Amino acid sequence: MQAPAFQSYVEFAAISAAVPAVYLAAVWLVTAAVRLIGRFRPPVPVSPRPGEMIHQALKVSGRALDHGRTAALLFGVSYLLLVNFGRTGWWAPQSLAVNVAILIGLLIPLGFGGFKLIQLTGYRSRWHRLLDLHRQMARRLVDVQVRGYRVFPSVSVGDGILDYVVVGPNGVYAVQLFTPPPGAESARFERGGLTFQPGGTRASLQTMNKHVAALARQLGERAGSGVCVLPVLAVPDCRIESGDEEGPMVVSLQACSAFVGWQHEDFFLHEDDVANLSGYLGEQSMQNPPATVGAAVDALARQTGSPVTA
Repeated sequence: MQAPAFQSYVEFAAISAAVPAVYLAAVWLVTAAVRLIGRFRPPVPVSPRPGEMIHQALKVSGRALDHGRTAALLFGVSYLLLVNFGRTGWWAPQSLAVNVAILIGLLIPLGFGGFKLIQLTGYRSRWHRLLDLHRQMARRLVDVQVRGYRVFPSVSVGDGILDYVVVGPNGVYAVQLFTPPPGAESARFERGGLTFQPGGTRASLQTMNKHVAALARQLGERAGSGVCVLPVLAVPDCRIESGDEEGPMVVSLQACSAFVGWQHEDFFLHEDDVANLSGYLGEQSMQNPPATVGAAVDALARQTGSPVTA
């Protein structure tokens, strides 16, 4: 390829890259304006449903993915039109080294944009899988409601969200879906975390413990006395091995409703406490859903561990 012809292609690429850049800048400005206006409007309540945080993440990321695809389409169409019908000589002739430097400067943001689209597609694939698990879990928790317990999905606690909070005469349970790492066959609670085999991968439960403690404080303030909350981890597609240490109850997804058979007098609630705490949780459920893709990724990482963002 001769230098003048190569410069023409570089010119066409630069002009074509400017088209999606202007489009994305306009989208950003409109989004910023909508958020600014939204600050002066009353917040729209989000219906608490199983996996609500994931629904929000898919909704926000879907818009971002659509904008990314549109930008890529604008670049491709603009480049093809310029190559076939555009005129050359947009700027003065430059040396080959300058044209190569300009081309590399264009390829860097284009490559980064392509990488982000692929990454976002991967996130959405994992979220769809996680949402399906939430739906399976919700169907199995119907048995808990039949027994007279009250189930609250997607309860906001501090900077995180508990998948389910179950309130009944035997106590309060914080039920969390915990996705295992790829290839895991068994899970066991030990040394304050979950250990998966084979491989010995260990997942910390520090964040969940913090959220459970925060929930216990909130419910205790509401009830006017101490409220104990039992954490329950539902691990899908894994064999659950019993451990020697005291800690959260670890159950399989298929048997996630088995926790209602657990009884301890320190956790028992009076009927008026059940009604009081249920009313409070109904008010608090999903007041602060994630608003951006970044917030959704961070929240899901805190909720389910590294597999969701790996």
